[in-house]
Amino acid sequence: MKKIALMICAILLFTGPVLAQFPPPGIYKCVDAAGTDFGTLTLFAAGDYEITSTVIPSGKGQVASAGTSVNALTGPLANIHLKGSFSSNDMGEATFIFDTDKGKLQCDLPPL
Repeated sequence: MKKIALMICAILLFTGPVLAQFPPPGIYKCVDAAGTDFGTLTLFAAGDYEITSTVIPSGKGQVASAGTSVNALTGPLANIHLKGSFSSNDMGEATFIFDTDKGKLQCDLPPL
């Protein structure tokens, strides 16, 4: 019985990070496909976000995530039908690539 419990713990330990992938919280600078400033996206835990932009109305909402896919559910980003994905580097820093009614967007952590 102890061996089975240890095996289950080991499986959860190694697969947990893959299954529980959610966009990393942070403050991201977003630009459009031409590199023009779109705004600042602040991601909070549990999918809450705040967008500050001169292109669309600023506001708050929620995003959903499945694996690395991201979909805006409510708020200003849902109004422009934001959908996309993110990838993370070895340091856990994420880059988001989104399709919207306003065109493609890329959101990254601003350089220090």
